[in-house]
Amino acid sequence: MESLLSQKVVGVSEAAFERPPEGERWFAAMTQPQREGVAIDNLRRQGFYTFSPLEKVVRRHARKTIATTAPVFRGYVFVRLDPMRARWRSINGTLGVRSLVTSGGTPLAVKAGVVETLVASTDANGILEFVDPLQPGMTVRLREGPFAEQLGVIERLDGRNRLVLLMSLMGGQVRTGVSRDMILKVA
Repeated sequence: MESLLSQKVVGVSEAAFERPPEGERWFAAMTQPQREGVAIDNLRRQGFYTFSPLEKVVRRHARKTIATTAPVFRGYVFVRLDPMRARWRSINGTLGVRSLVTSGGTPLAVKAGVVETLVASTDANGILEFVDPLQPGMTVRLREGPFAEQLGVIERLDGRNRLVLLMSLMGGQVRTGVSRDMILKVA
């Protein structure tokens, strides 16, 4: 985790991984064009916890291919605060920040669990990795259809939002293709 904390552009502090204190939520702040790093540095100096996940990008310049990283949400950073206790209006005057996303003059919180999931999905370098929660060999339960409540094992994933299950029915193994929305992961 130390390398993640030292990433200037990621701007996530160790406290971002902990359960936030009562009342603290994640909010989005619009940044000035290509100034996410500046905004993060200045918000952190003010004591705010920030997060800006990165993605790998390949750029071509002068016949050279350069692999680098860039913010996933260009023009935005996430800020964790309690709007009832924090001086959130100071965010709007922070160098690199255009404004905090608001509704009716009050900060608009990001839906609970969204930023937390993004934080949990970043690797040690702050790069966002999307991992499919369904993997071959995993046991799942069918939610609906003629085999509702039956258990099956995922044999393979199909790129068309479908998967192939192996199910034990009538004393034998049966393969069936189902939609992802028809199953529940069994813990």
